[in-house]
Amino acid sequence: MSEFKKKERALLMTICRDEKVPFALGEQLLKTAEISTYEINTASSRVKKYSDLITFHYNKKNG
Repeated sequence: MSEFKKKERALLMTICRDEKVPFALGEQLLKTAEISTYEINTASSRVKKYSDLITFHYNKKNG
C-alpha cells in the first residue's frame, strides 16, 4: 500500500471516529462519491444513491 493511501485511510478513520460514523460507511461513501464524479448523474440521483447507502448501513447496524 502506498504512503498516500495509508495517510488517506488514517485520515478517513479519524474523521469517521470523530463523527461517530462506521468506517465501512465512510469508505463506501467515499467510493460512491468518486464513482459519481466520473459518471453523468443528476443531483437528485446522487442524493438518492447516498440516501440508499446510508439507510442500508443504518439498518444493517441497527437491524
